[in-house]
Amino acid sequence: MEYLIYRNNPADQFIQIQLTLKCNAAETVRLQLPSWRPGRYEITNYAQKIRRFSILSNDQKVDWKKITKDLWTFTAPKAGKYTVKYEYHASQMDAGGSWSDDEQLYLNFINFCFELKGREDEPVSIELKLPAEYLTATALPKINKNTFAAENFQHLVDSPLIASGNIQQYSYRLEDINFHLWFRGEIHFDVPELISKFEAFTQKQLDAYGDFPARDYHFLYQLLPYKHYHGVEHQFSTVITFGPANTLAQKENMDEFMGVSSHELYHFWNVCRIRPKELLPYDFSQEAYIDTGIVAEGVTTYMGDLFLLKSGYFSLEDFLSNMEKQLEREFHSLGWTNQSIKESSFDLWLDGYKQGIPEKKVSIYNRGALISMCLDLLLIDKGTSLHQVMKEMWKKFGKTSIGYTLEDYKNTIIWLYEDEEKVNTFFKQYILGTEDILPPLIDQLESLNITLETVNNTNLLTSNWGAKTHEDGTITKIHPHSAAFQQLMIGDIILEINEQPFDHESLPKGENLMLKINRYGRILTLQIESYGENYYPKYELTPRESNRKRTIWMS
Repeated sequence: MEYLIYRNNPADQFIQIQLTLKCNAAETVRLQLPSWRPGRYEITNYAQKIRRFSILSNDQKVDWKKITKDLWTFTAPKAGKYTVKYEYHASQMDAGGSWSDDEQLYLNFINFCFELKGREDEPVSIELKLPAEYLTATALPKINKNTFAAENFQHLVDSPLIASGNIQQYSYRLEDINFHLWFRGEIHFDVPELISKFEAFTQKQLDAYGDFPARDYHFLYQLLPYKHYHGVEHQFSTVITFGPANTLAQKENMDEFMGVSSHELYHFWNVCRIRPKELLPYDFSQEAYIDTGIVAEGVTTYMGDLFLLKSGYFSLEDFLSNMEKQLEREFHSLGWTNQSIKESSFDLWLDGYKQGIPEKKVSIYNRGALISMCLDLLLIDKGTSLHQVMKEMWKKFGKTSIGYTLEDYKNTIIWLYEDEEKVNTFFKQYILGTEDILPPLIDQLESLNITLETVNNTNLLTSNWGAKTHEDGTITKIHPHSAAFQQLMIGDIILEINEQPFDHESLPKGENLMLKINRYGRILTLQIESYGENYYPKYELTPRESNRKRTIWMS
């Protein structure tokens, strides 16, 4: 089957698509459009961006029927070629979307290409009509300049593509593997220096797994002029969107850039190949519930940062500074008291990628990383490590493509830790349950000669009364244990504090607060007592002299 993709008007962001396929006489063809994509476990309903759908044979219209919101079907009246024509609105600029404008054509084929039920394993060719000066960045094998080949549907939709006249390509080679860096947008960093840092963390990951089943791997970057941060993993590539591009001249932003790059490379093994059983194979027409987010994203988040430490990009202070932010994200929400990370993983399809109701869930990325660090340090005490667990997972479930369960992950840890009762208890408390991960984390950090302390939030409204606000006074969060929780609502706008106009920089004083608020059009006056607690504290990690365990952990 063959796809032809072109644009009548780049400015309207519609791309024109023609799918040509051979059909037998009386064959019923089922065209299933994906409703979600790898790496993001929520229904996205790409069909809502399709219009002008038609089917032709010898320029004659063929009758078709829509069965569900994203499943079309037709029966071929005779043998021959049939062309499915439609348009897709490519207007989503992130690492999983598609975008068309006067400067580029960026395609995630999962957004708009059909899976032909029963014919999923047929090879697919893709031809693009592009301006002569455009270059293309993709992991897809190239037939000629603008024509590409995919082994089957799954290969196609796991291979994004960027085409533009403004693409710069660089590469490095390690162990007979070519790593390609494609940048679309302005570069505000020293490329040779960046490549040297990429070589370092890549080599560490290669050494750790000892196996890389690919000859080429592609990092595709969209360097944007506005704020953005997103990455998506694929079998032989990753797309990463980052902006503003000019901020990459600053170390803080380069740290984030390096973090997401290391994270996505680790996904080459973990998720792209060490995959939950429910995702083998992918069925993009319906939900695929997983309870293993702790492994898929928690381990990857922790390991992505840890390999930056092991490779020398992060100093210990850099790593701990990043961890302080993770601690703040985790404990400034009490979602962990209400839902386990296992349940939050299952509920990704429900509310995993949006704010949701207050204190309902945890982040499989953030809490998962903290739990993973605890496990890693416990395993180091036994002469092994979390990465040894993942290497065993790679041998048992990744290289064999059989998929794993949460029980498989736990049993692998038990096998290496050699204390079934302790591992079962840990899982029951922190992965299946909702116990506070901070105490064991403090203990494990102490074993590295790293002290974890809490300090008061400098904003007294937040620290003493447990209320967080935007700069305009809109309340965004209220601590459930504070007195304010009984009187204030999220969305209230503070107009005055103690008869003075609200100033986000000012610090309220005294034991009581007199607040004048706007509650959805009602003006109310409230008096709130301070319980004198340290709500929403800051976390400080301080390393002391190094010890043997820290040396092992960092090496």
